[in-house]
Amino acid sequence: MTLYMKIVNEIKEAIRDGHYDSGERLPSLNVQMEKHNCSKGTVLKAYDTLRTEHIIYAKPQSGYFVANDLKQYQHHDGILYDLSTGNPTVDNFSIIEAKHVLNVALESYRKSSLEQELRGVLSLNRLLVKYLQEFHIYVKRQNIFLTQGVIQMITFFSQIDFPNGKEKILIESPTFPFCCQLLKKYHADVLTINRTEAGINLEELELLFKHESIKFFYIVPRNHNPLGTILPNEQRKKIMELALKYDVYIVEDDYFNDSFSIPKYEPLFYYSSGKNCIYLKSYSKLFPYIRIGYAIVPDALLESYHEEMEFTYFTSYNMPSLVSQATLEASIRSDIIKKNGLELSDDLHQKIKLLNKHTKKWNPEIAYHIPAQSGFYSTIILNKSIDIDYLIEKLHENHLSVQSNDKAFYHESDFDNSIRITLTRIQLNDIPLITNLLYTVITEVYSQ
Repeated sequence: MTLYMKIVNEIKEAIRDGHYDSGERLPSLNVQMEKHNCSKGTVLKAYDTLRTEHIIYAKPQSGYFVANDLKQYQHHDGILYDLSTGNPTVDNFSIIEAKHVLNVALESYRKSSLEQELRGVLSLNRLLVKYLQEFHIYVKRQNIFLTQGVIQMITFFSQIDFPNGKEKILIESPTFPFCCQLLKKYHADVLTINRTEAGINLEELELLFKHESIKFFYIVPRNHNPLGTILPNEQRKKIMELALKYDVYIVEDDYFNDSFSIPKYEPLFYYSSGKNCIYLKSYSKLFPYIRIGYAIVPDALLESYHEEMEFTYFTSYNMPSLVSQATLEASIRSDIIKKNGLELSDDLHQKIKLLNKHTKKWNPEIAYHIPAQSGFYSTIILNKSIDIDYLIEKLHENHLSVQSNDKAFYHESDFDNSIRITLTRIQLNDIPLITNLLYTVITEVYSQ
């Protein structure tokens, strides 16, 4: 282990053991240099590593302070390594930057009215038009609607009529678990198509588009939950071509678009020419303390969308709060959102690389980890003889939490005996230990 990582782990251990509380000042660079007999650069590298992980923060002319006590990573039931949730903790976003953007937001909007048009605050809508061009999304202001999040929009679109006059909803299998749950709750007419490590079978998709009355196809092309995969470019392009050919709408969930960089990536929306594609984005992973996202709605759907939004204004309010809108606007204008997105992306790229390296050593007949490509999530397909409920129980006894993928399949019969793991709340340096522990418990359960 390098010396700077020794310092990193030593400070983490001290914080976990309660030697430093949240907000408490850490030893100075000089103290650490003398203690470890090392250079200033070594200590700075250690402190920068901790700062990047949002464990500490720096105050000019004052030193380094503890941002959190690391107990956020421990459940009340003794879980040390939580791989079960994709929801980041609130302080995953630097508390100093959070205060800054909130102050800017409140100052900028202090004279604004709470009565807003359904698209959201005008200045934020205009800013998003320019901002979205960085992601190859070219759209007019009137097509952007601010929302509280993706799940609200899936619910909304599942209940309204579409211009194509069709009724059925097509979803991937597996897919975002909450999507399956809400579609069942509202008794939607649902069809499924397999999503595998290789993507989607385009021939099967064309048959469904051609012969079934599909209103829209809900799809997560990249940062897939629970697979952690990316649809190849040719598949994305072909899916949009088929949608236009057979008058099927695509609901593209790109919730993590600015938090995981993928070179030369074009969203499905890019190939839509502004037709038959609804683009959804949420900021819940990057800004866990606010609820905000947006929907880009094509011209043909604008009138009915606006009418339904006005109708549901008092029954199922979808507009994000004024503070959330102001915070997002301040974050974009100050480039904080870009900076944090790049930091998160770099962190995840490192974690994915290390995760794949260690799980590649596993016996795939016992546990096959689908190589993670993007985002927080990835899937482990287990030998059919392994009882997942029992496995999860044994993992809990070893202070590790994972989630079954059973709820990610709309039809129970399609469940492939897999579990989902997430990288949200684990640290890069813990991955070798975690993967070793995970595989050890899996093999023990398999052998019983």
